[in-house]
Amino acid sequence: MDPPGFGHWLNAHVGLPASYLREQGTYVNFVTLMFWTALALLLLTIFCSIRLRDSRLGRAWIAIREDETAAAAMGIPLMRTKTWAYASGAFFGGIAGAWFATIKTGVFPDDFFFNISILVLSMVILGGMGNVWGVIAGAAFIEYLNLEGITNFNGWMNDHVLVCDPNKQNPSSVISGGCLNAPLVTFGIYGAIIVLVMLLRPQGLFPERRRKLEFETGVHDTPIQDETA
Repeated sequence: MDPPGFGHWLNAHVGLPASYLREQGTYVNFVTLMFWTALALLLLTIFCSIRLRDSRLGRAWIAIREDETAAAAMGIPLMRTKTWAYASGAFFGGIAGAWFATIKTGVFPDDFFFNISILVLSMVILGGMGNVWGVIAGAAFIEYLNLEGITNFNGWMNDHVLVCDPNKQNPSSVISGGCLNAPLVTFGIYGAIIVLVMLLRPQGLFPERRRKLEFETGVHDTPIQDETA
């Protein structure tokens, strides 16, 4: 795939790079341009998500999530509303996938496997389903664990807690020679996070206000005699 860019017209009139790899005969910082463009896409996605959540369509989505039968009784078209949810999710997923493909300069089957779904699920459950900022916090934490956190914890354990002999360590074993090899059970750690959060804090670390009230006070019908009293 060709590298991303804004084309020659915008480059000539606005100053935006025509290509992220080559600009007027000189190479630019590809990683920096990718980072800032990805950040702009993230901010756009956050803005659209918040606006959708507070819109009439977003309130219909929340009603269907809470009680589909009651939502249908209130006149919300279930099929059309659900289709809008699938379509909007596919739209933003398509943008992210296209951007990922430009970074990789191609699309390869090995880049998409089931573990990615587990990773995303852990982010949503940890942060708090329904809360945009909570999901962002959960995604940042899980991604830190995925890239550096588990490796740093593994090195700290081997240096300060365990009696590690690297000469006797087996790379295919979780514990060998007194050394811990935590990266081998990375997705087991994510599974443990999901289970612990669901047991100890099912609403997530940063729950949506509505879901927080449901978990703390419960949802129940008030007897009519109490309403009239």
